[in-house]
Amino acid sequence: MAAEANAYDAWFRVKVQAALEDARGGTSQVQVMQAAQDLIDAKRQGQSKP
Repeated sequence: MAAEANAYDAWFRVKVQAALEDARGGTSQVQVMQAAQDLIDAKRQGQSKP
């Protein structure tokens, strides 16, 4: 069990380091929330109204 935990910890640290070194531009929280709201609005418009 300890070997699995160590392996996961090593994998996780590699993923975090890769994310920190990623030079691509990120997506702001505002952009994500607007995309989510647009999706919600589109789904609501597709529903039939009583």
